[in-house]
Amino acid sequence: MTDLMTIRGIVGTEPQLSITPKGLAVLKFRVATHERKRDGETGQWVDGATSWFSISAFRALAENAMESIAQGDHLVIFGKLQIRQFDRPDGTRGMSADLEAYSLGHDLRFGTSLFAKVRSDGGEAERVTHTSAAGNSRSSGEVRGENMWASEDTDAA
Repeated sequence: MTDLMTIRGIVGTEPQLSITPKGLAVLKFRVATHERKRDGETGQWVDGATSWFSISAFRALAENAMESIAQGDHLVIFGKLQIRQFDRPDGTRGMSADLEAYSLGHDLRFGTSLFAKVRSDGGEAERVTHTSAAGNSRSSGEVRGENMWASEDTDAA
């Protein structure tokens, strides 16, 4: 049985990219998740317990994520969950929640993102920045005045 799940969390460690002897890119980092809920008596928002996940990404996802994420970033991650037990040096047993990422990206509730598609023709990878329909890329704080969505009086609306 495969346990697939999606988590939202904050990158808690600097991502570390390594290349295996066979040339496989592997990215590892940890993500912290917690529940926020409103206290019924005080009306204040409080943080619940923090859960930590060890994240692994492979191949192109590892390389692209390494260039895109940093400690402190809010992410959404989809992947395969594995719970494993291990022995600590002091003889006690521990448990680890590991997530093999199949896809990940920034949580856009907390900011904006600029997409750069990677194109490769069997050779060197080329990054192509996603731009607006007018051909201008948006810089931070700049808002495009045109409406890219169908107007209300069309069939597409």
